[in-house]
Amino acid sequence: MQKRGNHTVGRSWDEVFQPDGTPREIYRPVLDLVFSLPKGETRLIIARLEATMREMGVTFDLARESPWGRRPWFCDVLPALFGGGEWGQVAAGLRQRLKAFELFLADIHGEKTILRAQVIPARVVLGSPFFQRPAVGLPRPGGAFLHLSGLAMVRRADGRLAVAHHYFSNASGISYMMQNRRALSRVFAEAFQNHHPQSIADVPVSILEAFRALAPRGVAEPVVALLTPGAGSRAHSEHGFLARRMGLPLVQGGDLLVLDDRLYLKSVAGLERIDVLYTRVADAWLDSMVFRRDSLLGVAGLAQCVRQGTVAVANAMGSQLADDRALLQFSARIIRFYLGEEEILPTLPTWWLGDLDQRDHVVGNLEDYEIRPLYGEPLTRHAQSTKADTVKLLRLLRDEPQNYVAQPGESGAVTVCLDRRGGLEDRCQDHLVFALRGAGGDYEVFPGALTRVSSAESNFTASELGGGSKDTWVLASDQEVGPRPLVSHRAVEVHAPQAQVTSRVADSFYWLGRYLERAQNLSTMVGVVESLETEELNRAERQLYRPVWNRVLPPLENGETGPKRGLSSALERYHLVLDGREEGSVCSILRRALGNAGQIAECLSVEAFGVLSKLEGRFARARFRPDADQASLALATQRFSAAATSGIAEFFGLAEATMLADRGWNFCLLGQQFERAAVTANAGLTIFKSIARRREKTPDSSGHALEIELSAFLRLLGSRDAYRRVYQMRAEPVPVLRLLYDHPEMPRSVRRCLGRCAHLLGAKDDDSPGMVRTRDALEAIEEVVAAADWSTYFLPATTASGQAGGGVQLDAVRLGPLVALLTEITERTYAVHGVIADGFINHQILLD
Repeated sequence: MQKRGNHTVGRSWDEVFQPDGTPREIYRPVLDLVFSLPKGETRLIIARLEATMREMGVTFDLARESPWGRRPWFCDVLPALFGGGEWGQVAAGLRQRLKAFELFLADIHGEKTILRAQVIPARVVLGSPFFQRPAVGLPRPGGAFLHLSGLAMVRRADGRLAVAHHYFSNASGISYMMQNRRALSRVFAEAFQNHHPQSIADVPVSILEAFRALAPRGVAEPVVALLTPGAGSRAHSEHGFLARRMGLPLVQGGDLLVLDDRLYLKSVAGLERIDVLYTRVADAWLDSMVFRRDSLLGVAGLAQCVRQGTVAVANAMGSQLADDRALLQFSARIIRFYLGEEEILPTLPTWWLGDLDQRDHVVGNLEDYEIRPLYGEPLTRHAQSTKADTVKLLRLLRDEPQNYVAQPGESGAVTVCLDRRGGLEDRCQDHLVFALRGAGGDYEVFPGALTRVSSAESNFTASELGGGSKDTWVLASDQEVGPRPLVSHRAVEVHAPQAQVTSRVADSFYWLGRYLERAQNLSTMVGVVESLETEELNRAERQLYRPVWNRVLPPLENGETGPKRGLSSALERYHLVLDGREEGSVCSILRRALGNAGQIAECLSVEAFGVLSKLEGRFARARFRPDADQASLALATQRFSAAATSGIAEFFGLAEATMLADRGWNFCLLGQQFERAAVTANAGLTIFKSIARRREKTPDSSGHALEIELSAFLRLLGSRDAYRRVYQMRAEPVPVLRLLYDHPEMPRSVRRCLGRCAHLLGAKDDDSPGMVRTRDALEAIEEVVAAADWSTYFLPATTASGQAGGGVQLDAVRLGPLVALLTEITERTYAVHGVIADGFINHQILLD
């Protein structure tokens, strides 16, 4: 088999093929299997693997402009292979480095003997941006800095593995390693039959057990949480996967609170004590009181909790110093100083440019090097850099050389990946391996790796620069191939984790429900008006209908934004639907809804998020043309209002079918029901206030006009058909009030919506302060509504002879108390929002 590809190997080591073009022995069986398959089946496996990654929601970024993200994670069908003998050397080398750098971190944050002995320059360490002086003296969980760590390796031109970077403080990539294995085993199971890749299925359990052992207080079930920078992090998908697999709450800095030197999680159930915090946030951002003052990613007061021994933070504060690339060139000295050993895994040649002699050497031969920052993946200089990029780089190296290192430009091996046609193409690769510290101080090296490969368009393996990956198999031995033996994994007692819904997640769900209900209400009203405009209404009916349209518009949460736009003209309705500059337009409301959905994307099903993304995208792509003719405006308004109405209904339907009915989703339904109750209460108040005001001015107004007005009112709220089914009569004030305020089966009635809110918040026996106060507020409104005798606010209609007739008479004296009652109900309903926020979101009730 001869090699095919589109990259030049040059001096790089070829991972899969020998110099004569034949496969290396370890790769021969898997290549024979792949090329024994028909081309069509190979292409099907590739397509299924890509679809499986999408289905699993694996991404490196989470912008999710499409349902699963801007760029789904790429995993090649061909795995990367390590023989047992070579892997033993890798594991030994990683353990050696971790032991040495653990001693190094303890020394630097203590006596600094290695600096006093002048083994390495003090300015490289103490001048490092990752040396955190406030971390000196802080207790370390389990007496150690490093608990879960990673290491990046590349192959040199002679085929020997070398260390390119330390990920000791932040073991990024573990979840991708696991998900590559899960996806490939699903779609290409036959490849596993004749190989013996060691299992990595127990990795999440091992990590969780190790973290629980770090808990400072003796509780049977210590609470562990995973701290993430948030949805803006490109690795947020990984954070969510690890949290789900370990049964941990995924939290951001705003979800946590320090009280009395203890760390608490703000959840809808109240404040819950955190014992261990697994952080994926850099040291400098963890605590704004002792590190960066402008940090919003961490928790103010966290370092004091660590100092008091009330919480364990893994990896320990100060551990990021071990990841400084400037220390790589001193790795051999550090290992020799603390362990008295030579390094098992050599270090890739690295030049720290803060040393002016090294900087001058690198600048003079810039084409031979890749310039990297002290931490992070993006390359500052690479082969595709323009002349302007080079000039900018030289300026940086002159002004702040201490922040950069240089490594050889042609480091790393070349491998092959299957392209979409089933052929081979060359890619560059490196490996990330991971280890976990046990209770006794030994390190368990996980028998797998995240092998990163470059894209077809570049030589960069970094995920930030478009790189992909391979599943990585650690074989029992270099040559062992045959029937797969029965593997018995260790038995682990599994407990279903208690569902944790943080206050931040509940808040985003709540506003998602409110905004979607608001957009649907407005779209329905606009759609009804557009339909009415096409009907043959006489002039008198139009004069009665149009004031109703404008009064029933749902209110905004900000009442100081100026007058609301009306519904009377086609241009106004067009603005209300498609004008993204209008705060209360359907377009703007949907944009805010999607913003909240993006904050909780890991909590939403791919199908449900896809509906919202598609709907918002349709509005975003619409061309706003307010100067078009009336017919075009009306047509666009009808189309987009109908799209919003159906799309929002589709979202709720799909979410109910594809998502867990947990307390997070309940808050979305809570927001929907509360918004519906608020809109109904506001609409009822405004329409009857208008009726009372007109009755004062024209006491002899006809009952026919009132009927038309109430009929239009019901139709705008989507309640006319329900009214007819219940009462089977023309629209009159008393039954309209009963339907919209007190009817137990009417979807829009205030009583039913608020009753649903109480049910969605939690069980009746929940006596937490927030629940008690919210329940009391809701029950108080229900009591007011239930006690209302709507007929007392109207006089029976009489005939010309003075006898009682059908219908009612409007009396200005009686309508005044009715308006006062409806005002009270509306104000009480709006006040419930503050009670919910204080009780479940910001916990002001509990803090008070």
